[in-house]
Amino acid sequence: MKKIGLIGVGKMGLSHLAIAKMTPGIEVSAICDVSTPLMYFLGKNIQVKTFKNYKKMIKNCSLDGVMICVPNSMHFEISKHCIENGVHVFIEKPLTLSFKESQVLCDFATQYQVKGQVGYVNRFNPVFQRVKKMLSAGVIGKVTHYINKMVGGVILKKNSKGWRNDYSKGGGCLFDYGPHCFDLACYFFGSDVQVDSTSLTSIFSTEVDDIVSATLRHNETIIGFNYINWSDSSVRKANNTIEITGIKGKIIANKQEINVYCADRIPEMNLKEGWNQLYVTDENTNTPYYLRGEDFSNQLIEFSDLINGKIEKSISSLEDGSATDRILEDILKMSGGLIQNG
Repeated sequence: MKKIGLIGVGKMGLSHLAIAKMTPGIEVSAICDVSTPLMYFLGKNIQVKTFKNYKKMIKNCSLDGVMICVPNSMHFEISKHCIENGVHVFIEKPLTLSFKESQVLCDFATQYQVKGQVGYVNRFNPVFQRVKKMLSAGVIGKVTHYINKMVGGVILKKNSKGWRNDYSKGGGCLFDYGPHCFDLACYFFGSDVQVDSTSLTSIFSTEVDDIVSATLRHNETIIGFNYINWSDSSVRKANNTIEITGIKGKIIANKQEINVYCADRIPEMNLKEGWNQLYVTDENTNTPYYLRGEDFSNQLIEFSDLINGKIEKSISSLEDGSATDRILEDILKMSGGLIQNG
């Protein structure tokens, strides 16, 4: 049983805490947050060591791993300290707010022989994993292009304050929704990516974008249009939908279902000629604990396997996180930091 700590007990931190406590192979033995009342409450009710300073937690507890769920702008400093002290890391997305800093973390992890995982939960969704297998098996032939969309209703009124309106703190649709969308594209089509064009549009925010449009080119061959909007009032819950076109068919997928058009019958994958429909319930979703979805449980099961030596590398590695950070940085640079008014 490996002992882990949790740094940052906000909404995501609480979710990860609940899931981690039910994940085989790991035990949450220490938590850290700047909130004194929260630390008192959790220390009293779940019998874990509590800290307000993460450096003291790392120094005083013999931890095998740590889950870092703090605001984006703090990822680099805290992750670097943990890695330098030989502690394996799970870091919520994005890895950092700078490609250079992300590369430093990758290099340090190699130097200190530390394993790392980034919280790109789409990679652990059973439906998206099925899409990945279909692409690898050539179900729709050579992929020519894709349309990748993520929309939600987070910012729906004028916003001029707080971290969401500050790029340096990880605000903006680009750094909040964008990482999930671009990482999914890299998962499917590879991280050899060139940003061909982009636009950032502000609807309600005064200093950051609310809508991101970007055309990516993967491996010099696959063209992808990515549209991300966190100010869509028609959407109750954020969702990611991708449409992939190949020379032998098409795949349309979200977290719940896949629609696949096949030019030919593929019996080994139980796919008929024409349209096929598959659902998340058709996949193996047997997880030990279900809170926010099997994908959230699956990523912590992999983190447990990672630090217990059952696997050598996560499917959502620090290098994967670094590749996505480069795309985010390139988009911001290409736009010149200029936000068009919607």
